Amino acid sequence: MGGLSFLFGTSGMGLLMVPLGIGVCMLFAGTYRRWANLLIWASLAALLAGVLSSIQIEFRSTTLWQLIAFIVMIASGGGLMFRGARAYDAEGSAEDDLRKEIEALKAKVDRSDERF
Repeated sequence: MGGLSFLFGTSGMGLLMVPLGIGVCMLFAGTYRRWANLLIWASLAALLAGVLSSIQIEFRSTTLWQLIAFIVMIASGGGLMFRGARAYDAEGSAEDDLRKEIEALKAKVDRSDERF
């Protein structure tokens, strides 16, 4: 069982796939949506907890220059990400443009249906 425990982290992690599979099956079947969502989210939470508990972190010695480079790279990436999200929210017209485009497509489909 050593090979299978490598795939799922520990031998008990594979058993968490059973309620996840049942929940997904119930969700796609359209029956008992609340129970399906409960099974899916509970299984995913248990899997996440299992993965996080099996992580081993080892800090290696770094120079001050490397540490500064790591922090600057992470902070600049986060800043660019938030700037991009803020610019999207500031426009606010993307949703209006999408609605106009959908209405134009509906009108085009309606005109093509009248021909037949």
